[in-house]
Amino acid sequence: MPSERHSVVVSKGGVDAFDYPFPASRNAKVDITERRTLQWIRRLELAPEGRALSRLKATGFAQLAAWLLPWANTRTLQLASDFTAALFLLDDAYDEGDLSTDPEAVERLNEKYLGELFGYVEPDMSDPLTRGLLDVRDRIKSSHPHFFLNRWLAHFQYYYEANLWEANNRRRARTPCVDEYLMMRRYSGAVYTYCDLLELLLERPLPLEVVQHPTIQCVRDICNDILCWTNDYFSLGKELSSGDVHNLIIVLRDNHEITLEEAIARLKQMHDERIAEYQDVKEKALALWDDDAMRLYIDAADAMIAGNQRWALEARRYSGLESLIAHAG
Repeated sequence: MPSERHSVVVSKGGVDAFDYPFPASRNAKVDITERRTLQWIRRLELAPEGRALSRLKATGFAQLAAWLLPWANTRTLQLASDFTAALFLLDDAYDEGDLSTDPEAVERLNEKYLGELFGYVEPDMSDPLTRGLLDVRDRIKSSHPHFFLNRWLAHFQYYYEANLWEANNRRRARTPCVDEYLMMRRYSGAVYTYCDLLELLLERPLPLEVVQHPTIQCVRDICNDILCWTNDYFSLGKELSSGDVHNLIIVLRDNHEITLEEAIARLKQMHDERIAEYQDVKEKALALWDDDAMRLYIDAADAMIAGNQRWALEARRYSGLESLIAHAG
């Protein structure tokens, strides 16, 4: 790993839930990035001082950005950290309280936020999340090609639509089938937006003929699946506590009428098979584009996969998994 990337390499340890044939790295600028994101949150009044801000700090937003983008420069890492903090706030708004089971309200909110992001409606600057999301959008707009911003916004739109799908399921007390969940999970996790941010590590974002090539799409799809499935493993306690069915382990359990432990074992098997596929498709990508940009992009995808787990193991956002599994059906 080139020294100019300025990251801290962390080898796999016995506590890891999943094994990867590549190491995790953490961006060395994580501490200053966290301080600046907290300043950004206070300046835009995204979360009030006290319990709300303490809860947001406990999510480890800057740590997640640092694990996902270990070689990002200061500007890109700050953008990712700020976006992650806003996304956590948005995620909790959609997943918790009355909004989580009110698809009509979710649809209205989607129209508002998407209209503001795409510039179709006048932004409501009294809304803290509007202020935060538009600030992230405008920073991308001012520093990167417009085609990249449009690509990122399109992927962000899928996240909003997936939240509507989840709200409809909760309203109907419906557990989706496995294939439907696997498809929609790629959108509900907003991981494609982070796959886009990987391109900011390059001198220029990937051109359309590369980023839309089936091989690169497969790299991004597998990367998305791995991050979302491992997130479902680590967040299982949260979903079990709230009664939310939007977790691959719960979907497997309910669809196949198996125990929770059997569903966990099945997720781990699916995960390992997906990693084997990922290793194959990476070689195909490097054979098609044998250049520094593609090698960096693939290395960054490796780091994002392994780093996501390191963040999840450290984050207080997901805790108490073992005890909840022991008492669940």
